[in-house]
Amino acid sequence: MATLSLEQIRATIFAMNANWEAGETEISKFVDEPGGGLFGLSMGEQERAAAIQEAAVSFAAPVSAPPPAVDWRNLAGCDWITAVKAQGFCGACVSFATCAVLEARLRWFKKDCSLVVDLSEADLFFCGCGSCCSSGWNFVPALTYCQTRGVGPESAFPYTPGNKACIQITPVVKVAGWATHAILVDRKAAIANNGPVIAGMRVYEDFYYYRSGVYRHVGGIFKGLHAVAVVGYDDADDCWIIKNSWGLGWGEKGFARIARGECGIDTQYPFYDPDVVDLNPGGLYS
Repeated sequence: MATLSLEQIRATIFAMNANWEAGETEISKFVDEPGGGLFGLSMGEQERAAAIQEAAVSFAAPVSAPPPAVDWRNLAGCDWITAVKAQGFCGACVSFATCAVLEARLRWFKKDCSLVVDLSEADLFFCGCGSCCSSGWNFVPALTYCQTRGVGPESAFPYTPGNKACIQITPVVKVAGWATHAILVDRKAAIANNGPVIAGMRVYEDFYYYRSGVYRHVGGIFKGLHAVAVVGYDDADDCWIIKNSWGLGWGEKGFARIARGECGIDTQYPFYDPDVVDLNPGGLYS
């Protein structure tokens, strides 16, 4: 059973002056279900600590200060972010976050925000990880698979929740390599200069009810670890802008603003900053 009702969450938001709206969403009806299927980031504590420490040690100050706000949904008059998807009850969030970032970065690489690009989360997840709906996956193995083999188009291997046998399809993008970022200015510079990044976070019950505003955790038990794409930030609101994989019926049409420091998004996990490689110049990416 959920430890807090929607009414209790709303009352706590008001009492804490948390400044976000809670309500029923397409996800909140599953708050009493085991959470793993909605999430899927599998990362042990020692590995997490080592990753954030390594990213902090490798910090190099950016040449110029990043701007106070960046939103890749509206940059240079264009929306570089592809459509919000839903992972369903399968722990494929790492694949969805990775594909979301690669799609946006391919558009930016091609300097074409109208480019139709739809990568196969099924290709990355079921071929790269296997029957992992219940166990989830991790950032480095996913990026390594993108680097060694690449990811094909959605049309060649459509995603549906539930374990699937791998279908070998022709990749259209790869990853040349990636950097990790742990320092605030480094995280912001990566987003401003390179594009959206992959991130991890802790999810609590109240997040199921997020409708709008700058989210701050106010109550409810811990439900699981999750991967998301960070598509921007805003210093005025002291927040990150994320693209989630819970469909359009949650949050701000599938997006959310998360206050810095909340849910470990910028304290417990590095941001992963991949270099996209176009394997199909002039071809189709969907």
